[in-house]
Amino acid sequence: MAAPPAEPAAAPVALAVAAGVAGGEGAPVGTETRGDRWRRRFRDPKTRRPVWWVEILILLALYYCYTGTRGFAEGSVAEATRTGETLLRWQSAMHLDIELSLNHWLDTVPVLAVICCYYYATLHFIVTPTVILWMHRRHGASYSRARWTLVFTTLLCLLGFFLFPTAPPRLLPNAGFIDTMSRFSNYGWWSASASAAPHGLDKVANLYAAMPSLHCAWALWCGLLIARHARWLWLRVLGVLYPCCTAFVVMATANHYILDAVAGWTVLAVSAAAAIALTRGSPRQGLATTPADDLAPAPVDLPLPSGAAAGAVAADSLAATAPTAVPGDPSQVPSPTNPSRSAAGGFATLS
Repeated sequence: MAAPPAEPAAAPVALAVAAGVAGGEGAPVGTETRGDRWRRRFRDPKTRRPVWWVEILILLALYYCYTGTRGFAEGSVAEATRTGETLLRWQSAMHLDIELSLNHWLDTVPVLAVICCYYYATLHFIVTPTVILWMHRRHGASYSRARWTLVFTTLLCLLGFFLFPTAPPRLLPNAGFIDTMSRFSNYGWWSASASAAPHGLDKVANLYAAMPSLHCAWALWCGLLIARHARWLWLRVLGVLYPCCTAFVVMATANHYILDAVAGWTVLAVSAAAAIALTRGSPRQGLATTPADDLAPAPVDLPLPSGAAAGAVAADSLAATAPTAVPGDPSQVPSPTNPSRSAAGGFATLS
């Protein structure tokens, strides 16, 4: 009596299914590429946000860039003064020289002048970090684009400080401006000679970084994000008012020209376009989602048995797909063997 044919080994098939190989070709599912490993070093794989030390490196780079522009500006005071006087002449020709009237009016309202001094010395360094932290924790889908917009804006402003050192209106000789921050320095911690810098840190501030206005650029960045992402209406209204109030404060305290504010807003627009171009092809921030089709196991081509085994497999398949008869169920009554026989033919047979 001949021995039955041996069944094919199931181990290779099971290994192929476990590895997720389609048809024996392709890479196993879940294999990490070199690019994935590099991205994991700079970005959290769960939140898709940059790791903390990347943010620290960016801040340190911006600080040292600012330090470099400060040292260069201190060596070109005469050039910075000429640039400031040129801006003032341009604004006068265009009838935009509103800084002097705002500055003198503010000096007549000491309470408001002190408030503006605190505004200039504090909010610039509090609101911006708060907004970027809020975006990082609550709005991860928009954080990368917002962060790169701020980085590009700061870098372009620092480049402007380096290429075009500009004396603010309060430092122009014989221009008639009142240094509001210096006049009311006894009411705060800021220095009388370095605008918003605290006492003892005069050397840290760049006195000739008026063009473009980093205050106005950062304020508009914060205002737009607050107006777009804030939950409460009153907070969105504050987001709209914040850049407007900042523009008033920097001009009324004689720290910036109106053209400085316009230049800062223009730099922000260019930086936003650059950030959009940079992040357009990047994955959406937050947890990544995978389509259901990608999660389904890949089809596997299994070898078919031959001979008697093939017949047994076919019989088992037919038995598995055949409906199960239920006693007493009229729907399970088998259909007539001759479907062409009509009801009329049945009645004729019975008659």
